[in-house]
Amino acid sequence: MLVLCFRAVNGSVPESEEQVLAACEAALCLAPAEWHPDLPISDELLGVPDWYAFEHAAWPIGESVRRAFSQHPSLKKRTTLISKVTEVATCRNLRHGRQSFIMALGFVGARQVAKALVPLLSDSDVDGQVLDTLLKMKAGGFAQAVAPLAQSKKAWVRRLARKYLERYG
Repeated sequence: MLVLCFRAVNGSVPESEEQVLAACEAALCLAPAEWHPDLPISDELLGVPDWYAFEHAAWPIGESVRRAFSQHPSLKKRTTLISKVTEVATCRNLRHGRQSFIMALGFVGARQVAKALVPLLSDSDVDGQVLDTLLKMKAGGFAQAVAPLAQSKKAWVRRLARKYLERYG
């Protein structure tokens, strides 16, 4: 299991259910026990708060999971994997590190977990990624939760919210 965690952390694409599960566990291990407040605004990130080291470490793990689903479509049919990725995606203390895990769920076969992602629409660390994923899932029925994001300060989030509302509102 330790070897599988090491592979996932080092950027390779998981190829099996066990490797995806190990990658998810590796990300969950990075989550601090307590919520960390926003860091100071970063000039490099165009006025967005900087990220903690655990966020930077978790993000590529989720990206490797997203690529695993893309490169090995049979993995998308494994409900245990979808559930485990959802567990990481909803682990609030991972903050921005969850973004790639949320995006990994952006396929129709994961639509059954859309309801678990909807509360994250009010989380500015991941609101846009949740919107994009709901659209990719073709998960209608959440227009009321999406509507406030049509007034987001972030233009790309506003565009996604309007797109969702046009489709499902």
